[in-house]
Amino acid sequence: MRTVNLPITSDILHTLRAGEQILLTGSVATARDAAHNLMIKHDFIPFDIKNIPVFYMGPSPAPVGHVIGSSGPTTSARMEPFIPELLKQGMKVVIGKGEMSAETRKLFQQFGAVYLAAVGGAGALASTKIRSKKIVAWEYLGPEAVSILELEELPVFVAWDLHNGSIYTRRK
Repeated sequence: MRTVNLPITSDILHTLRAGEQILLTGSVATARDAAHNLMIKHDFIPFDIKNIPVFYMGPSPAPVGHVIGSSGPTTSARMEPFIPELLKQGMKVVIGKGEMSAETRKLFQQFGAVYLAAVGGAGALASTKIRSKKIVAWEYLGPEAVSILELEELPVFVAWDLHNGSIYTRRK
């Protein structure tokens, strides 16, 4: 297993293979349905979407003495209506859970983007890999506000790679 530092360069994106487990270190932006809707509606992305991956996650409140509460991924298919526009804006990496449609997978291939899968049900473990959290937009959304997280070796799987590989497709 290798550590991949964020932002992920184009050279590194091309080395990722579906099924590979990697450890992410660096900045990611959290965003779920409500934040995605606002980003599209207002044509405003409150972070550098070309270099900062989007983590489909809404953390629970931080317990006393912790940076963040449970930080498990959200079902990625819920973000599909927003993905085409964000890919056009330069999004290259998303982190979530579960399969998305064949149409979305084709868009990822077309725009040279990868999909990373975090383990659902392991939000408490994931929270131990988050070193800081800063809300950058729409604080009134609570857990759905856009935040920048600093990760240290968050384990994820490469779900879709740039070579048409997918952990959701059985190879024959």
